Amino acid sequence: MAAEEKAPLEPMGVIRQAISEKGVLAFVYHGHERTVEPHAVGKTTDGKPALLGWQTEGGSNTEPPPGWRTFLLGEITVLKRTGKTFETPRGDYRTQNRTLKTVDAEVTP
Repeated sequence: MAAEEKAPLEPMGVIRQAISEKGVLAFVYHGHERTVEPHAVGKTTDGKPALLGWQTEGGSNTEPPPGWRTFLLGEITVLKRTGKTFETPRGDYRTQNRTLKTVDAEVTP
């Protein structure tokens, strides 16, 4: 690999970078393609790594988007950046963040 080339980021790296840059993510979760504004990554109350985000488009086994969702990282596939960004954290982000016991990275205003 040439010195100027960068190694591809692992899924956690992609998510952390998207959070810091307010970059929109696309991925498959439980058989549905989803588009998500990532707001935080951390661990659930039972210790599983998870992403908290505002789903803007795509399918769902429960409620249709838009809305807040917590996605277990081990169940996310085909993860990629969309090239789109979002402006600021959603106004009700703080009240939604109760799904994560610990937060490793989160979006800032």
